[in-house]
Amino acid sequence: MPDTCPGIPPDIAFMYVPVIYYYHTNHSTDATWLKTLVYSMATLEVLQTCLVTADAFHWFVFGYGNMARLDDTFLNSWDVPLLDAVIALIAQLFYCWRIWILRPKSYGILSAIIIVALTQCGAGIAVAIRANEIQKLSHIGENLIPQAIWLSGSALADIMITATLSWTLLMAGSKGLPERSRRIINRIVTVTVETNSLTAGVAILSLIIFLAVPAHSALVVPPTAVMGKLYTNCLVAVLNHRSQHDEPASQLTLDSHSMGMSSRTRWQSSKDTTSPRSPGKPPRLYRSASSKDEYGVNTTQSFPLSVTVMQDVETDDDYKVRTSESRTR
Repeated sequence: MPDTCPGIPPDIAFMYVPVIYYYHTNHSTDATWLKTLVYSMATLEVLQTCLVTADAFHWFVFGYGNMARLDDTFLNSWDVPLLDAVIALIAQLFYCWRIWILRPKSYGILSAIIIVALTQCGAGIAVAIRANEIQKLSHIGENLIPQAIWLSGSALADIMITATLSWTLLMAGSKGLPERSRRIINRIVTVTVETNSLTAGVAILSLIIFLAVPAHSALVVPPTAVMGKLYTNCLVAVLNHRSQHDEPASQLTLDSHSMGMSSRTRWQSSKDTTSPRSPGKPPRLYRSASSKDEYGVNTTQSFPLSVTVMQDVETDDDYKVRTSESRTR
């Protein structure tokens, strides 16, 4: 049997396509950099799936019955630690951007998260280089310090991100917002905790296996093989969660990336529009055509914020009643 890379099963390599299709359909007006981020991570997802599948064929198909081949790293040194570390760094920097949007002056916590994220990425690259030099899965336990830094750094960064985002959102929800808005914020907190806890949990599990069973350090390969996919799917899940198709189009909205820190209503009086009105008539309200905030992020998929306006506004009916009374006199 030829020792070549096999064809990749389409049901395995492209399981990510429905998620990307949903994002493309519902959030096609996102900023260019955000769409580039999502599609780049999708490309890395497919690449990692192809490489992992090639590893599986190398070990279990082409090397069937050859126990020595099971100890061969083949492409595993690149498709797991290297790609996992890079994908995790991208996802963690994205969450850092969201924290910066919510808390622009939180330089301390942001710097700490970024340092931890860069450290885990550097350790993951070091693990990949060393594993490629060793060429034996049974010897990856010799790479103790970089492996421990990589896995613990990934988990620590995810925990810090979860704690910061959750605290910020919960504090925003406690500042006199209506019950409906608080429920929406709680739902966002739930999604944030679930997605980041999942990635952090897998990293912690991998670290425990690696340290607890040093004689069989290759057991760390299966859980770490899915870490990159979890980061990618969780990030896109957070973005897709913005969809609110069941809300009325006339609802005042709050920018989903500011999430409670500033209310950016996109309504203005008629003096700011080009729509003419007759002299003496009361001002009308027109909806602005703007759909992006100052960061270039689409705001049409924002979650609604109920607003109670305590202000006397002269309506058309009031104007007609007053006009008819003046004519009667």
